[in-house]
Order: sequence, then C-alpha cells, then structure tokens
Amino acid sequence: MSEVFFRSAEEIGPENTQIDQIIDLFPKISPVRKGDIVAIKIHPGELGNTTYVRPVIVKTMVDLVKEAGGVPFITDTTVLYSGKRFNGADLLCTAATNGFTYGSMGAPIICADGLRGDDFVPVEIGGEVLSEITVASTIAKADSMIMISHCKGHPASGFGGAVKNLGMGCLDKAGKTAVHRVGRPDIDHDRCVGCKKCLKACPWNALTIEGGKAIVNKDLCRGELSCLGSCAYQAIVPPADGPVKMQQLLGEASMGPIKLLPGKIGYINWIFDLTPGCDCFNFSAPTFAGDIGITASKDPVAIDKASLDLINDKMKHENRGCITNVWGVDPMVHLDYAKRIGAGSMDYELIRQ
Repeated sequence: MSEVFFRSAEEIGPENTQIDQIIDLFPKISPVRKGDIVAIKIHPGELGNTTYVRPVIVKTMVDLVKEAGGVPFITDTTVLYSGKRFNGADLLCTAATNGFTYGSMGAPIICADGLRGDDFVPVEIGGEVLSEITVASTIAKADSMIMISHCKGHPASGFGGAVKNLGMGCLDKAGKTAVHRVGRPDIDHDRCVGCKKCLKACPWNALTIEGGKAIVNKDLCRGELSCLGSCAYQAIVPPADGPVKMQQLLGEASMGPIKLLPGKIGYINWIFDLTPGCDCFNFSAPTFAGDIGITASKDPVAIDKASLDLINDKMKHENRGCITNVWGVDPMVHLDYAKRIGAGSMDYELIRQ
C-alpha cells in the first residue's frame, strides 16, 4: 500500500500557506540527492489560460531542491496542437508571459524535447497495447525529477494528474502521437460545408478540401483533435472508442519516464482551480468543484487515485455527482493501465499532515 500525504485547502491561512504546505510535504517524497540535476516538471499553461500551478509554488520547489543539494531546472514539452507551445521558442515565451522566468523562480526553464519537439530517448515498456515509447531527452537525462501536476478535467482522459503528466507531458511529439493516433477522426460530409476553418486549426496539413468537403489524411493526422472545436457544424467525428483506447495508451506510456528514472521521481498534485479543461486550453472555464488541497507521493497511480477520491467526495458533498460527469469519460481507465504495466498501485494510505 502506497503512502499519499495530504494537506487540506481548508487549513490554509496566514500561518499555514500553500508555500508552508509544500515545504512540509517535500521531505516525504523527495528523491533528490546531493549533486543531482533535478527536473521540475510543470505545465506553464497555454497563452490565455490562468489556472495553472502558480510560479510561487514552483519557486518554493526550486528553493527546496537547492537546499537538498540539487541543481534544479524547470521543464515542459512542446505540443501537437496549433497553439503557443508548438515549438520550443513559443513554449518558453508563453511560460515567461505566464510568469515562469529565471527571475521569478531562480532556475532556468528548458524545453525538454528541443526546438521542434523531436529530441527524445526511446524506451521499451512492453505493455499490452504499447511496446515502446519515446520520452523527451532532457527529462530522460536528468538525475531525478519532481513532478508538479495541476489536477483538472480533460475531454479525452476525464482527468489530468500525475499519470497524464508522465504519459503525455514527458513525451516528445512522436511519443504524444503514439498515444493520440487512435483519435484520428472522420468527416461527416452531410454536415460539412467546406468552410476551411478546420484546415487552419491543423498544424500538420492533414485536412484538405476536395469537392467542397473536408478530407482527413490519416497518414498526416496526429489525432490530437484540436480541429474538433473549429467546426461549428459538428462535421468532424472522432472514433467512438477513441477516449478508451487513448487512455489505455496513456496509462502505459507513463511507464517510460518511470523506467528511465526508477525510484527517482516525486509527485505533487495541486488540487485547486478544478477546471473542466486541461491547462492546454487557451482559457479557463469555471470550476466544477471547490478547492481541495495538495497531495504528495512517490507513487503516481496512488496519488491520482487518492486525488480522484478526494475530488469525487467533494463533488458528492456539493451535489455535483462525480468527475466522470464532467466529460462523460471515466478516468479510471488510464489509471488501471498504468497500474497493470507496473507504474504504481491503486491501494493507498491517505496520511493527513
């Protein structure tokens, strides 16, 4: 049974700030040894998003890593969709706009998969649906890692926490594609009006117009479905089993960073600002549940299971159902596949600090 440490949002006050809580939790989960080059994996938020983990929390972690004798750097990876984190230069500019700079945190920010998202290390993981995955090279070559994940909803995985941060956030573009390709859509030509808006949304040139209708080139399509929101006519139709298959791949892909850094990753889940959408969205929608607190563990599956249980308890208390209701997607699928491949355990002991 894995230990998951918990500090409640209800306890926050002048003498017990979020900074104090991070300081108290760090020794429980730190893998940092003196001299380690330590990746602090974050999500800096898409340009326009406002509910990502705040820079002051990350600065606190930087200071703690330094006190433990480590050499910290902040890191994230490029994305598949057409946004302001598509390449390494835009990623660092967006991070700076959102407050993540050397001046604000005291550590450099490095794009983990390089300028164009193609710097990686391949890892054999031997899963049921995924035999190998590619991990962003900067993360793969770190000595240890602290992962700070913002818990929130997600339209494809139902929930984003530590496992998703591993199985998606730590991968290069090829790795992300391996997980997303099961989402490649079709076009309902009865609905399509040939407006070409979807063409502008796709950075891979996978959509063209033929005979006045959109056509998907599935060899070019990455399946990340950023085109979906561009169509006002619901003509872009993702596969019905896409979320389940993607979650299976996502859960197994989480094993890639773990295998490269065995026993050298500590996890913090920040359960505030529970928005329906990922921090990749260029806006922040109203929350679906109240603030809960911070969990910490050395087990990514256990910390996510505990975080989900806390979220569902909160939603039940607020008469809002459970997190599956947010998108109609059960996030336990990717946790189950992460458990099955050996990433962690569903059994946990919640230790309130």
